Formats: sequence, structure tokens, C-alpha cells
Amino acid sequence: MINKRDITTKCMLLLSEWEKNLNLTNFERTKFKDILNQLDFQINKLKKKELQISVYGRVGVGKSSLLNALIEQQIFPTDIINGKTQTIKSYKWDKRFNALNKIEFVDMPGIDEIDSYSKEEINFNYLLDTDLILFVIDSDVTRIDLKSIEELLRHNKPILIVLNRCDQWTKKEAKLILSSIHKKLSFYKQKINISLVASSPRKAKIKPNGTIRTVQRTPQVDILKKELKDIIDESGELLLCVNSLRIADQFYTLIKENRLLKKKEEAQSLIGKYATLKASGVAVNPFLMIDLITGLAFDSALIIQLSKLYGLNLGGASARQLVKKLSLQNSLLGGAQIGIQITLNILKKMLILAAPFTGGISLAPAAPIAIAQAAIAIHTTKLIGALAAYKFLIGTNRKDGKPRLMLKYLLKRNTDIRIMLGEFRFLTSRSNKNQKFLLP
Repeated sequence: MINKRDITTKCMLLLSEWEKNLNLTNFERTKFKDILNQLDFQINKLKKKELQISVYGRVGVGKSSLLNALIEQQIFPTDIINGKTQTIKSYKWDKRFNALNKIEFVDMPGIDEIDSYSKEEINFNYLLDTDLILFVIDSDVTRIDLKSIEELLRHNKPILIVLNRCDQWTKKEAKLILSSIHKKLSFYKQKINISLVASSPRKAKIKPNGTIRTVQRTPQVDILKKELKDIIDESGELLLCVNSLRIADQFYTLIKENRLLKKKEEAQSLIGKYATLKASGVAVNPFLMIDLITGLAFDSALIIQLSKLYGLNLGGASARQLVKKLSLQNSLLGGAQIGIQITLNILKKMLILAAPFTGGISLAPAAPIAIAQAAIAIHTTKLIGALAAYKFLIGTNRKDGKPRLMLKYLLKRNTDIRIMLGEFRFLTSRSNKNQKFLLP
């Protein structure tokens, strides 16, 4: 059983200590000023225990009316025909919860409501800062819905799907709609919970003069209210932790990408130096075991120097472990290389041993073999360097990667949050194609 209060305290201390020990340069602080401010904002929310819940979805699905029904006040403007929300609005939920001091609802403009790309981007970034998203639909999910949900999950945002206007369908119709939604959301690893609501139900009424008017009935949101209260009481602090750690991990990834790109030429030079040293040792040495041990030592030293160059310090034991892992992952660095080296070493020994009987003539073919061994050593060293840089980019370590390690710990032990997140993925901010450009 997780002690959530201890986790929250530990999370705050970890983030504060981690941020101080990043050893950022002035250039990095300036370049990444926005995300640093974003991180500080999240840590401050965590300290104050203030949770933000945003309501998001297409135009006209009833986002504002849903908020009004939840807070039981007509705070957010609504329009029965078209979407009314043009700007971001927020309101404090006047309810008491076990562990949090403040719950704030945020009404977001509709997905397809903003005609300016820059404004849409600003709104989306604001949405990412909130801690839980109520994604509202009013029928089966559309392509726009799916695209938005997948984009939010790509950014690792916890989502609660809310199906509005359920008063318009029979039980059979609602069942068919839910079945279709679940099929389209099959990329979730587990079956997700979809909350059914009617935020502004209306009923037709015949007036004495024969005209038909619709009158508003009591909103049907009690089940969603209870679900939200349970989520906030049970996982509110964890949601704050997850959002803060997510941004910290994203920031750390940006720092690594920036350092890899800035130090690319220096890294290439460093790899070239170790490749030359390794090739020289292999070419003159006739013993395979010494070649392999020397190669491991050179590769480990290279990885240590690369980690220092990138400001991602790695110890000797960790470096040797990484070399072994890279060797196993790459056939040329593993079995294939050893097989080639064994063959070339046997040939070279045979030619050297035969030298006294051939008057030294047999030593001549040994030179091309030594050159071949040197070429393999150079190639594998360059490959080790590039693979190590890639591991630095996508991986983590116990010192600088603490936010990611703690995220894994929290998500592993909290099934409800994992379901709302779909499948938490640690992604770099660049595509695979652009990642290659960062590597030496």
C-alpha cells in the first residue's frame, strides 16, 4: 500500500534537489526558460496541493454546461446552438477533499474553435499544464476526437472520457455507442471507464396555444461527481506528482538533446581518438584475449569520457555494463566480431610462427590481416560511441534521471492512473529521423 503523503513529500524534495544539481549553464537557463518556469509552476502547485481539472473536447459538446452542472452554478457561458467558449476560464470548485487544498476547473475552447495556430498552441500548452482532463464527447468518437486523445496520451496526460447528452438515447442505443467507443479506444491497454452524463437535459412541453417548447431538467451528473471525488481523494496528490515529474523528465530530455547537438563535433573527435588507439593495440598484439580485454577497456573509457562531455557523468562500472549491453545488442560488436577476430588471430599466429621456416616471407600477409583487425576495431569503436550517445539520449541514470525513475515507481503501483494515461511512454521530443542527426 502506497503512503501517498510520504510520496508527495518525497516527490517535492526530489524535484527541488534534482533541479539544483543539474548544473545548467547560463545558455541552457535562457534557452529553456519557458519550460523551467512551467516546472516551477507545477512544483508550486504540488507544494500548495492545488489541482487543476480541465474540460476539453469539440465545439458544442456541452463542456461549459457540464462545468455549470458540476459546480451547481451558471458560471460558464453557454449557447444552445454553437460553442460559446472563446478563451480559457477557470473557477474554484467549492468542495472539500481529503488531501488537497484547492480544486480548480478550467473551461477550454473547443478543439476546432480556434482559427489561429499560435493561439491554439498556447491553449494546448495550457491544457498540458492541468493535472486531469475531462474529455467530453456527445456521441461516438470522431476522427477529431481520436486525434486529440492520442495527442494528449502522447504527452502522457491522464484523461477521463465523459459521454454527454446520454438522455437522448435509449439504453440499447447507449450500449451500442459505448461498444463502438471502446473499440476505437482499443489502444488503451485496459478497458477504460466512460462516464455517462446529461449536463443540460431538456424535455419537450406542449403549451396551451399548441406550440412546443423545451424546458431544462435537472442535470444528471451525480455519478461523475462521485467518480471525480473518489479520484481526487485517492489519487489527487499522485496526479500532481505525475504532472510535475512528467515535465521534469521532458525538460531533462531537452537538455540531453541540446547537449548532444552542441557537443557533436567534440564527440566525433573523441571517438576518432579512441578508435585510433584501439586499432593500434589490436594490430600489433597477437593474443585474442588481450585484444578483447583491451577493447573493453578502451570502449569503457570512451563511454566515460562521452558522458563527461555531455555533462551526464557515468562511473566506470556503469560504463562497462553499458559496453556489455551494447555488445549483446549488436551482432557486429558481439559474436560476429569475436568470430572474425578469432579467425584473423589464428591466421596471424600461423604466419608469425612460420616466419623462421620461410625466411620471413610469411610475415608479409600478416600486415593486411593486422590492417583488417584495425579496421574492425575502428568501426566497432565508432559504433559503440554512436550507440552510447543514443543510450544517453533515451536512457536515464540514478542521479540525473530521478524524475523518470520515480515516475516508473508511481505508475507501476497505481493502476487507476495508468488506465487514465493509456500507456505511459517516455518519448524524446524529436522524431527518430532527427534523433540520428544528434548522434556523433
